[in-house]
Amino acid sequence: MNSERFTDTAWTTGNFNKATISPSQTALNNWTYFLKYQLIPHLKFKPEKPSISFKTGTFVHEWFQNILMGNAKIEDAEKHFKTHIEQFKFSEKHRMKSLFLLKNIKGYVQRHLDAIKEISTWGEGWGIEKPFSDWYDNKYLGQTLNIANEGYIDCYNDDLKIITEHKNRFGSAKLSPLKKEPKKNVKPNENRIGDWTYTKSQKINKPQFTHCIQVAVYSKHYNYKYQPYLIYVGDSDYTIFTKDNCWELSNSGLEYFFEKFIQINIQRQEMLRIANGDIRKLAIMIGVDWSEIRNYKNNFLLENYHEEDMYKLETFYEQL
Repeated sequence: MNSERFTDTAWTTGNFNKATISPSQTALNNWTYFLKYQLIPHLKFKPEKPSISFKTGTFVHEWFQNILMGNAKIEDAEKHFKTHIEQFKFSEKHRMKSLFLLKNIKGYVQRHLDAIKEISTWGEGWGIEKPFSDWYDNKYLGQTLNIANEGYIDCYNDDLKIITEHKNRFGSAKLSPLKKEPKKNVKPNENRIGDWTYTKSQKINKPQFTHCIQVAVYSKHYNYKYQPYLIYVGDSDYTIFTKDNCWELSNSGLEYFFEKFIQINIQRQEMLRIANGDIRKLAIMIGVDWSEIRNYKNNFLLENYHEEDMYKLETFYEQL
């Protein structure tokens, strides 16, 4: 559609103030999406406590991209990562996990680069963080999606007509004190630091739903003329998903997941329309997952919110 488009007032009426959406938001279940992008801003939560997985993932992405563009060296990654994480005040669990990740930070960065080398001519024609802002004509429930979908594509190569989406899969740290002193002359466990142990991430066999939606949206931006690659980097290996080994990245798979993107977001648009600017009405429609609220410390999407804010959240639902 070439005519000028405007954001549907369903997204901006009353308590709602959403100017854009993104592919990564889409695959969250409705309650988590509502919580993070509508209710938490409404309740004015404090900023989240820092997450070592998020901070490390951001660093790895930026560092391998800078190397790809010739602006950094792999040899400097460990030094810069150490400086990077020292600026944050992590919980003890996240701080200990950072020490394990520090030991392997060059490996994470290198595996992203190795994956790119495997699929392309190294270092020629690559760009990073390709911005897009797209509108669509597809219909669902008799409606079109009337809000801009915005984001950035990790890496792209216009010469080779390639796009790559990169994901990190870090392991987990756990407090596990030794029950007895280790025997002498026994090789130290590389996955232990003091009373803490690290469990490596498992190799992934199938791409995650949310990542398939992301890649489908990026492919739609290029009218499916660029070949997508979905790359997962773990603690000791990397996995590349392509149209040749993964139905989700075939043309029919990409079209399927793009339609799911459309359907999910139009459904949300119409729930907002019914709520008519009233966040309490929207909360009633979506419902509440009390188990997630009560056990938020065990949910990686919620664990970094402050206790007083989670109490505020519970109070909101109790007073509906």
